[in-house]
Amino acid sequence: MPRLKLKYYALLRELAGVEFEEVDVDKCELTFSEILKIVGKRDRLRELARLGYVLLVHGGSLVVSKEATLNVCEDPRVDVIPPSAGGASRAKLILGRQVPVADFLRELLSYLDSESGAIATYFGVVKGSLAGRRVKRLVYEYHERLTEEALNRIAEEVGSKAKLRAVLIYHSIGEFEPGDVVLAVGVVGRGRREVLEALREIVERVKHETAIWKKEFRDDGVYWVVGDGTRIPVQ
Repeated sequence: MPRLKLKYYALLRELAGVEFEEVDVDKCELTFSEILKIVGKRDRLRELARLGYVLLVHGGSLVVSKEATLNVCEDPRVDVIPPSAGGASRAKLILGRQVPVADFLRELLSYLDSESGAIATYFGVVKGSLAGRRVKRLVYEYHERLTEEALNRIAEEVGSKAKLRAVLIYHSIGEFEPGDVVLAVGVVGRGRREVLEALREIVERVKHETAIWKKEFRDDGVYWVVGDGTRIPVQ
């Protein structure tokens, strides 16, 4: 029977009450979520895992994708670490539906602590018209691995640079109509200047650095949007 070997670090070690833990599992390949459930069996870690404060390292690399599968027969050790001192950062792709704004705000507010002095948010909404033309709908496509890596990298880099308490990014993928919320970015920090500057940087980087592509269905045709807003007609 495979045996998972967990090593807890810093805050998570103290809350778990142990540094090392070995757990018998019934298969070699475990998903990120399955390992979080094992970690969450410890009462003091369950809520932190739900809020995204529990990160996993396997094979010497941070596990970025929440859909990742870890082979614990090849390498049984998984390090369980909290976010860096720069604060929490989390990016989430919402597949097939618009951003759940209430859930987003609830999660963002959960990161408030005694050091927090400001919150800034941005919500991207599908426009009903562009260049005087009516927009019927939009379709967002993405490259799974590159997009998840880019969103998490942006959140972590900006959060660390600005010493934010938290960065949260939700981006929808799929087909949407005017008025749908497709992007939500939230930051928590000590003061208004750093959160507003960080928010602007994150929104711009999400637009330019992620492998997400937009297809517009308008009353004058269908267009793919590439580069810095260039529209290429396809019909």
